[in-house]
Amino acid sequence: MNKDAMSVFTAYNEALIQGDFAGVFETMADDIIWHQPGNSPLSGVIVGKPALGQHLGKFAEKSNGTFKVITNWVSSNDCFVAANVTFVAEHSNGEKLDMNGIDLFKIENGQIQEVWLFSSEQAIEDEFWS
Repeated sequence: MNKDAMSVFTAYNEALIQGDFAGVFETMADDIIWHQPGNSPLSGVIVGKPALGQHLGKFAEKSNGTFKVITNWVSSNDCFVAANVTFVAEHSNGEKLDMNGIDLFKIENGQIQEVWLFSSEQAIEDEFWS
């Protein structure tokens, strides 16, 4: 287990739980690469903190601030941390998203460099965010 990678992930996760987005972004490299899966308007590769901030803001906007990620368990292997997550959100019409996934973090030099997200039911997630 790479303790440095896990300590960076722990700082990221604790900030995420507290809604401390400045703290979340402190754990990331300025040129972070974020791989958002699927075929929705929110899918694609996002590069850099400013673009990622705008991207994540769209999730809050489309869910009226209800979007939340809950970490169920984590494991590390060298510079990678895999997190089993549950993510939830709700539209103003009452439609809900409650899905599991895996988030894979590449952590080097004390910062999150790259993130790949995987959803258990990508087509359902795509429909929700479309």
